[in-house]
Amino acid sequence: MNIYTGASFNYAGTLRTSGSVASGTSGVSGDQADYSLWQVSANVFTEDGEYIDSITVTNNTNAVLPDTNGRFQLTATPSQTALWPVGKAQLVFKCVTPTGDVEYAKPIEFRIKPIPKGPTISS
Repeated sequence: MNIYTGASFNYAGTLRTSGSVASGTSGVSGDQADYSLWQVSANVFTEDGEYIDSITVTNNTNAVLPDTNGRFQLTATPSQTALWPVGKAQLVFKCVTPTGDVEYAKPIEFRIKPIPKGPTISS
């Protein structure tokens, strides 16, 4: 995945546990945690683990709509991404359960690239 400096970052995805959750009663399969109660944050780090920035995380889970369980949206503004250094990076998710347990998801690796220079594209 490539992200360009100075461009909007907008990504939607679904958080899931691997396998069923012992006390899980949510989601389409009825065996997942109720993610509507989870607090999720996301941070961008360099490949070497240096902090770059945080990304806004919106929990789009609706507890009464099973197919929305675990849906989250990530956003960063152009003014944020304009300050990100070019190179390899990683997105790290911190998840806090309703009971206060803290879990980290496997980092998502991506590349930050400069916006290509050249003729202006017009419609």
